[in-house]
Amino acid sequence: MQRSAMRRVEDKIRRLSAQLLAADEDEELRPMLVELREALHQHIERLRARLANYPIVIERRVRNGIPPPGVTTSQNAADKSRPASTGLKISANEGLP
Repeated sequence: MQRSAMRRVEDKIRRLSAQLLAADEDEELRPMLVELREALHQHIERLRARLANYPIVIERRVRNGIPPPGVTTSQNAADKSRPASTGLKISANEGLP
């Protein structure tokens, strides 16, 4: 992602925010709010895309054994009938009569 594209979206967000603050009539607000919300959404998605490729995030995922998004592990892919783990640990004596 180019820095200039991010900068244009940031400038648009600033411009729309200033226009919203300066607006006198409520009728003016609705279209500006819609445009601002779309610009914020676009900016957030671009930030997420940049962060997903950030080396420290990838390193942490590998270190913790977390596969990249959209990739299933061979164990989970092999047994689709088995429910997913909740991540909760159960003691050895729990559930015994």
